[in-house]
Amino acid sequence: MIGTIARWSRAFAHFWWDFLVGDTPELFAAVLALVGLAFALRDDRVAAVVALPLLAVAALVSSAWRGRVRATKRRAEER
Repeated sequence: MIGTIARWSRAFAHFWWDFLVGDTPELFAAVLALVGLAFALRDDRVAAVVALPLLAVAALVSSAWRGRVRATKRRAEER
């Protein structure tokens, strides 16, 4: 009984790790940073309107750049 619960708990945790983090842990970290910054700037709307979109764009650009570097390395290894 306890072994079954432990197995289900591990499977549940593994699912959420795969769902949230998956292949791009930097996007998960960026989302956490964005949410934290949004909470920190909840009283300063002007700063939030400027900072949050800039951080989101920076996270997406860095993720795309990282993916591009990985794909280039993979192609070079295949040759």
